[in-house]
Amino acid sequence: MWSGHVTASTTRVTLLAFVIAFNARIGGAQTTAAAEPRFQPLTCNTTFGAGSVPGIPPTAVRCGTVVVPQNRRTPNDASLQSVVLPVVVYAMPGATGTPLIFLAGGPGESSIEGLQKVFLRTTTGQLLLRERPIIAFEPRGHSPVFDRASPELGSILFRPRNPRSLGIAPLHDSLTKRHDDLKKHGVEASNFTTREVIEDIADVAKALHYDKLVLFGVSYGSHYALRFMDEHPAMVESSILDAVAPPEATQLLDSAFVATAGRAIVQQVVADCRTDSFCATQYQDLTDAVTRLSNATSLRKTVIAPGTGDWRTLEVSGPTILSVLGISAGSEDVLANIPRILTHFVATDTLRDDLSPRVVIAAAVDPALQTATWQAVPLTYWITLCGDRPNGEPLATNRQLCDALGVPYDGPKASAPVHSDIPTLLISSGYDAQTPAALADSTARLLPRSQRVHFARVGHVAFARNTVMACAATIIQSFLQRPDQPPPTACVNTVAPAFMPRSDGR
Repeated sequence: MWSGHVTASTTRVTLLAFVIAFNARIGGAQTTAAAEPRFQPLTCNTTFGAGSVPGIPPTAVRCGTVVVPQNRRTPNDASLQSVVLPVVVYAMPGATGTPLIFLAGGPGESSIEGLQKVFLRTTTGQLLLRERPIIAFEPRGHSPVFDRASPELGSILFRPRNPRSLGIAPLHDSLTKRHDDLKKHGVEASNFTTREVIEDIADVAKALHYDKLVLFGVSYGSHYALRFMDEHPAMVESSILDAVAPPEATQLLDSAFVATAGRAIVQQVVADCRTDSFCATQYQDLTDAVTRLSNATSLRKTVIAPGTGDWRTLEVSGPTILSVLGISAGSEDVLANIPRILTHFVATDTLRDDLSPRVVIAAAVDPALQTATWQAVPLTYWITLCGDRPNGEPLATNRQLCDALGVPYDGPKASAPVHSDIPTLLISSGYDAQTPAALADSTARLLPRSQRVHFARVGHVAFARNTVMACAATIIQSFLQRPDQPPPTACVNTVAPAFMPRSDGR
């Protein structure tokens, strides 16, 4: 979640390669975890993404590592490699507010990349950078930059299949082999679950001599933030959670859940079209098109495959088409074309435009999976979900893949709702099939000092969306200044999708 948790672009691990960093080679950092966490300053070179954020002077950036035990229950176990956490701190002159720590999603995504490539390029990031230090560190076990973290658990090559059961056996074999290889090199996969990541947050803060933090968690990063609020409440001044993924929401990333949420988003798009005079005039038959697709169990569509130009005839179901469109509605380009695509589907057999063939191809496989032939999935993705969920990760829907990795469920606390009186801003999006707004609503009921903001017409992770970026920044800054006062939300509902006209001459 947040930037595409299972796409090959999220990792530089070469397909089919198994990379283990046997030592922490970053600047010669020590690999023995000290009794107290310590920040080891290092040169801010390209390994740390130096210079990747325009306008920030080199003097405002600190880079380094914090070494922590792989297993805190047996911190002196010499058979286990210690964990080296790469850390980046941005602190502008005069920025004396409570430090903010940025937690990316996935699970398995890079917080350093999320900070540098997204957060600090938004209005919110730029405003907060002038008020307070901003910290990011790589979650243990994986980084998209080779040799930035140690140990590097690498990625698993995975091929989505339809039905999905066809992909389970080869994936089980791959995970079993990886578990055995890691164990030979002093790495236990069970030491890389959320339980340890939460303590890593505390240790990084201590190593930097920060007693209090503001948490900024996006998507699965909000899961980490909520768990940290529960385990270390004295260290948290306030929290901002966008695209809320509470620990008890163990249905997240499950294909049935995502597909159902996608279809609900299409219904919302139809309702939004009715309230838009241009869209309502152009697409008077939109409701009928959705009804026909909802009832179509089998459709044969001929498309020109993107990239190759080959003609393909594929069989898909209407409900799956709706799911794919709803899941993709977070993209402003797709959202603008949803009414056109829906009416096009029921009016013609041959699709020649840019988007419709992609929808058909995506609908030909499990709509919760990416459509690439092969995907490199960070091993930490599987490990995290295995530790957080009693029923295992959502692909197999049971614990067989978790057993292959040797990762048990971390216990009831791992998936228990978090009750907290820490001031928290909960942000949700109306076109979000990954973390629907209802999850933020249920979380708000457990946080008596929470403030709730909903952006009805944008996709997953609202604060980074161009159409609401300035509004989100105003709300977030107001919350941080007055966390127990309702933030100004007059700007929330000013955004409306710019629906594209029909292309069939009607």
